[in-house]
Amino acid sequence: MALLKALGYLVVILVMYCSLENQLHSQSLNVFFEDLMGTKASHLHPREKRATNLNSSHYELQAVINISDLEHLQMLLNTYSFPLTISSSAEIISIDITTVCLSNMSEYQCRCQESFAWSYNSCINHVACDAIVADKCGCINALPADGLYCQPNTSQTDPVDIDLVLDLRIPVTSVPNFIHLFREAVTALSLPHTITQSVKVVGFNFTTACYPNSTGGLQCQCEEQFAWSCDKCDIYSACSNATGQTCKCINGLPSDGQFCEPITNIAQCPTPTTGMVQTLLWTTPMTTPETTPETTPLTTPLTTPVTTPLTTPLTTPVTIPPPEERSLSFAMDIDYDPSYNDPTSEVYQTSDNSIKKQCKKHISNLEAAEIVEFRSGSTICDYVIRAISVQDIEIEAVQEGIRRELGEIYPLIADSTTPLKFEPSQAFFGKRVTVTCGPPPKALNFSTNWIAEWRREGTVIPEDSEHSIAKTNGASTLTVSRFFGTDSGQYECKLRDKTVTAALVFRQKSEGEFILKERPLVQVTPIRQKVNCEDGKEVSLQCSVNSPYRVKFKDIPAAGTSDKITHQFLITDCEISEKKFICQEENYPDFSKEITLVISREAFVCINDPVFGNGIENDKAIAPCDSNKVGEKTAVCMANGRWEDQQDNCVLQPVQDLLEQSESLNNNSLPLFLAQLSNVTVNYTTEVVESPATIRAIVAILSNIALASTSLSLPITKTSMKDILLTGGVLTINEAKESWDFLNTNDTRNTSVTGPTAESISSELLLAFENITSGLTSDSFDIYTSHILLNKTTFTDSFDADFDSSVEIDIPESDERNKSITVITFASMDNILPPRDKDNSTLYVINGRVVLVQSSGIIKNVSFTFDVMNDTLGNPQCVFWNFSLFDGLGGWDDKGCELVYNINETVSCNCNHLTSFSILMSPYSPDDPVLDIITYIGVGISMASLVICLIIEAVIWRKIRKNNTSYLRHVSVVNIAVSLLIANIWFIIGAAISDAKEENPPACSAATFFIHFFYLALFFWMLASALLLFYRTVSVFDGGLSKTSMLAIGFSLGYGAPLIIAIITIAVTAPKQAYIRGTGVCWLNWNESKALLAFVIPALVIVVINFVILLVVIYKMLRRRAVADAAQAAERHVLVVIARSLAVLTPFFGLTWGLGVGTMTSPYNRGIHISFAFFNSLQGFFILLFGTLLDRKVRSEIAIKSQTSGSQTRSTSAGHSSSSGLGFFRNWRRGRDGYNLSSSSSGALHSSMTT
Repeated sequence: MALLKALGYLVVILVMYCSLENQLHSQSLNVFFEDLMGTKASHLHPREKRATNLNSSHYELQAVINISDLEHLQMLLNTYSFPLTISSSAEIISIDITTVCLSNMSEYQCRCQESFAWSYNSCINHVACDAIVADKCGCINALPADGLYCQPNTSQTDPVDIDLVLDLRIPVTSVPNFIHLFREAVTALSLPHTITQSVKVVGFNFTTACYPNSTGGLQCQCEEQFAWSCDKCDIYSACSNATGQTCKCINGLPSDGQFCEPITNIAQCPTPTTGMVQTLLWTTPMTTPETTPETTPLTTPLTTPVTTPLTTPLTTPVTIPPPEERSLSFAMDIDYDPSYNDPTSEVYQTSDNSIKKQCKKHISNLEAAEIVEFRSGSTICDYVIRAISVQDIEIEAVQEGIRRELGEIYPLIADSTTPLKFEPSQAFFGKRVTVTCGPPPKALNFSTNWIAEWRREGTVIPEDSEHSIAKTNGASTLTVSRFFGTDSGQYECKLRDKTVTAALVFRQKSEGEFILKERPLVQVTPIRQKVNCEDGKEVSLQCSVNSPYRVKFKDIPAAGTSDKITHQFLITDCEISEKKFICQEENYPDFSKEITLVISREAFVCINDPVFGNGIENDKAIAPCDSNKVGEKTAVCMANGRWEDQQDNCVLQPVQDLLEQSESLNNNSLPLFLAQLSNVTVNYTTEVVESPATIRAIVAILSNIALASTSLSLPITKTSMKDILLTGGVLTINEAKESWDFLNTNDTRNTSVTGPTAESISSELLLAFENITSGLTSDSFDIYTSHILLNKTTFTDSFDADFDSSVEIDIPESDERNKSITVITFASMDNILPPRDKDNSTLYVINGRVVLVQSSGIIKNVSFTFDVMNDTLGNPQCVFWNFSLFDGLGGWDDKGCELVYNINETVSCNCNHLTSFSILMSPYSPDDPVLDIITYIGVGISMASLVICLIIEAVIWRKIRKNNTSYLRHVSVVNIAVSLLIANIWFIIGAAISDAKEENPPACSAATFFIHFFYLALFFWMLASALLLFYRTVSVFDGGLSKTSMLAIGFSLGYGAPLIIAIITIAVTAPKQAYIRGTGVCWLNWNESKALLAFVIPALVIVVINFVILLVVIYKMLRRRAVADAAQAAERHVLVVIARSLAVLTPFFGLTWGLGVGTMTSPYNRGIHISFAFFNSLQGFFILLFGTLLDRKVRSEIAIKSQTSGSQTRSTSAGHSSSSGLGFFRNWRRGRDGYNLSSSSSGALHSSMTT
């Protein structure tokens, strides 16, 4: 606006001039312009000028314009084309900018533009700020009061050569091999080098290179043809031997700006008692026109000097004392800006002028005073003063002068010489702390009208529920009602006097960081314990504390003081029923613990437990926690003499501290608190996940955060939310599952005890996440952690996204308003939330990611597509977590959700609301009528076959005892049949008590145990038969182990090994409730514990062993075909029968249970299920067929029994013997054996043969 007004005024004046000139008032107007300009444009009268210049008059008009954007003015003027016609009789020939004045707060600096200069008087009267050349200068340090500005510089037109000297120092800290590269660049430089039309570089030399040495200083080395002067070698100590004249290297960088000189210009070194003064003139010849009579010194302090040296030695030997240097600083209460380090900035120039002015005024031998840098901390200006000698009183005068001069412009900070006062001097967790600032020194002349500002780590501390600020006796006090870890840091207080415009600020800081001191953690053993009342009995009392603290027993000095002490209490009076002891920290008695001994004459039920000690029935004992934990362990003494119902309520000390602090959160402490929470949780991951009590405490912390966020409207930023997700992620890892199972079991158990007030820790955690998510800031962002992902975005009409490649969310339409949506995807929330549904059934499994969805709008139609995690599960249900189920315990509910499809290992759901969703699926139980028919008919046939087998063995049992091998074979057959028969009976019982759609009852575990045991016994008796076959084949037939020994081995192997395996299986898996399948037939679990392997592996190993034995036996028998006598022939027959049975039954049983494994790996393959059921149900029939009926000796004995039975029948009833049911076996024998038993003698002979 100022520019436009000025140009407008200029045009108006010109128009007025033209009008007055036409009215013959030109002389008066001319006088007016001359008065306005302060000088006359010409010595001619206007009328004379018109006559001599073709009747035209020339006038100059001066205009003063207040403007900050000079470039904009220049650009505006450049847009005009001259001459600029105003009227038919007036035009503007040119407009030039002559003078530019800039304010440096205390004064003006006025510079002339090109082709203009200040007169000599102006240069002298107003102090030139550049060189005076030809009685003119280009800059003065004032705004002329007479209105005279720069005049055209017409006195000199020919250019003048001026030599300028530039010292270049080039700092190098990170460029490898820079010196070599720079040396090559200098050599390759082409000179002279033209910079502008008026500036030219005619010479360039590289003289000095400085390197850091081993002590942290510098070694400065001269280049070829250059060397250090003798005084520099003496002052800084030569790092190389001095030559006849001087040295090439010194240990330091000279502070006077002098560097290596040409060797030809260095005088001979004087004697050690004298010095030599040298005047150094560093010149680089340049050509500049006289119209720019300025020098441009480059004063950037760098470490690698590049100069063009020219030395003029003087011969007056003197001793040169090194200049004294003082580094000082002052602070201004303004926000720091890096631009302050720019020498052209207002703050820099103002500060630099004040420093130089005060130093010149108060320091007599001043050599230099310059600013080093501006840095943060409000705004701190570091400057250095160099002088031959400086007195402390001069420094104080300089500092006071700077404070007074700059204090009128900026609020300067007066730092206190003493630190802030903290009461108490050490802060413990949760204790009250008061910090006192001031009062300011009287020399500052502070009024009573001041305000206080407190900061911690540079952040303002506002007053809140935990922090209060007050005025007391001229000082400010900050009171922290409860000191927490978030209050640790460096404190700073500023007192601002409000009575002056540029207020003086008194600042006081803490001496370093004031941090939370680790509090004494006193622990005692025991806490409360019952002891027998026996005169003279000693009870050991222990007390310990964390380092560096020491503890003692109150009023028991004999126990001593240490970090761990023990006191032996002697029972002398049984009349005292209770004795208490207090253990306290030596210097902080508030930190203490109490030991209670209950002296009793009663007989203890629970005796000498290492943790809980002694107790009578229903006593509740309390035991201490481990180190770095707080709380207690409890247990109840039961009638069986054991301490049961043990509860571990020990919480990690850092987590307990955070839990206490979480009850008083505010906007000031929340971000730092969340950072500490995530650090503690991540750093103590193992301790956290293994402690249910610590997990419960962290869940309570998250609930308090959610409560503070909603009740106090505390915003949750992206950074804060990431800390929350990191904390929650640790709680969801697989290692925490056991702790969560314990917590969920206790939640369920406590429901029946405490009634409807019981709450679920897992449900509380999910609710905390939902409430915290609702307090997120409005911006969109994504957060990725190892276990939890968060995506927050906005949408208007529809929404479709894939999260973690495992959950897809689709919102087809909404109310067409802009709304936000937040999605949290949990990788392993199934470790936390129990899979109970609305029917309180736990047969289901969470088989998809748990996803929490919130939106700022109303969503009534949302679709989810989940990738299933276990493809062996079926029967999917689309569910959400209903916090109100089971009186607040929470559970999965399918209300408002429905299944869309279940194909290709993905499940799609559609719901009409938003909350936390997932899918429940149950172990696959095939519901196939054909399969059921095959199973039950086959099992019936198998059981009937086994009964027949046992009957036959009973009939011929007395005939098989004369030969050990035959006897042992039949013992094996009988036990195989008995084992399979009992296993089938338990199978039927298990099938009767189980249901594919309901959880298996506890009785199912008993059925599974016996099924497992007897199926294993079946295989181990087959192994016993194989070993018998192997033993009899490779050993001498008439020697070796006795029949009793082999029976003992057989029964130990047949029933002992299966019993051990079955017991170990149930012992390992039953405590985790993973012994049996959740639904369907009662059988070993596969999905959770893989308990089925305890049957499959032994069975298949036995199958392999039997095959190996068969191969060995067949090989041996083929090599030994000759039979010496009838006894060996009978023995050989038995071995052949055993081998034939094993050859058939081993692959049959192996195939059967191989198909059984297939049903586990491919649960949806109907063919495998039917094949397994078929072969499994016919095992009994195969045992009857190959173990009994295909043995010709057995058939012979059956035939004999049938003949005997037939004869008895004819003698008693005159009936025909062929009518007997055993006739079939007799006929079979005749056809197969090739001999008849018509004579009694032959029958007797055959009866005597072994089978």
